[in-house]
Amino acid sequence: MAISLKITFQGMQASEVLRAKIAARAQRLLRYADDIVECDVVVRACEHRHKHGNRYNVHARVAMRDREIEAGRTPGADSEQDDPYKAAAHTFDVLRRRIEDHVRRRRGDVKWHAQAPID
Repeated sequence: MAISLKITFQGMQASEVLRAKIAARAQRLLRYADDIVECDVVVRACEHRHKHGNRYNVHARVAMRDREIEAGRTPGADSEQDDPYKAAAHTFDVLRRRIEDHVRRRRGDVKWHAQAPID
């Protein structure tokens, strides 16, 4: 099953290589939840610095049949997200973990801790 994927580049040139890597990561999310309907990704150059490189913000939103899950954040001043590929990988790692957590809660997989007997 294919995901309806929309990738938007803001403040930078569209990169077909980055677009292909994002599409592959989005398709890989189906391993964790097979009811993903669409995925919207925005890759944004936060600023244009010449000496230290630009910082990038990648924001992703996944629509499932019962919920929407988002991931992505604006990098701070000391952030190492000066590579859009690293920023995309980090965003999709966070998105994958959030999808896994949602699927566990939906299935009812909750950890039960043994309680010590009360005397």
